[in-house]
Amino acid sequence: MLFFYTDAFSKIMKSFFVIIFLYGLLQPGTAQTGLIGSFVRTNLIGYPVIHDKAVWKFDPDVAKKRREQFIELHGDKGERLIERLGLGIDGDSGRRLEDQRKRDEGYLGGINAFFAINSMA
Repeated sequence: MLFFYTDAFSKIMKSFFVIIFLYGLLQPGTAQTGLIGSFVRTNLIGYPVIHDKAVWKFDPDVAKKRREQFIELHGDKGERLIERLGLGIDGDSGRRLEDQRKRDEGYLGGINAFFAINSMA
C-alpha cells in the first residue's frame, strides 16, 4: 500500500514540474528570448527599467524659503504646530484650549516656573 502512494505522489510531482516548465516556456517574456536569455536578462543584466535615468528638477534654495514659511506659521521649533495638533481636529479646539490653560495654570514653563510662582505667593 505504501508503494502505491509513493508511486502516485511521484507521478503527480512529475506532472506538476512538467506543467510549471511548459508555463515558463509559454510566458511572453521568456518566449521571445528563451530560458537562457531570460535568465541573463533578469539575473545578470537586470530589467531595462532599472537602467532608465530619472531627472528631477532640484532647487537648493527652496529649503530656506520653506523654513521661513514654517517658522512664520508654526513657530521656531514647531511649538504652535504641536499645540494645534494637541487641540484636535474635530472643531472643539476652543474648549480644549481653555481646559488646557486652566489645567496648566502655574505649571507652564516647567517645574522651575511652578516653584517660582509658589515662592512668590
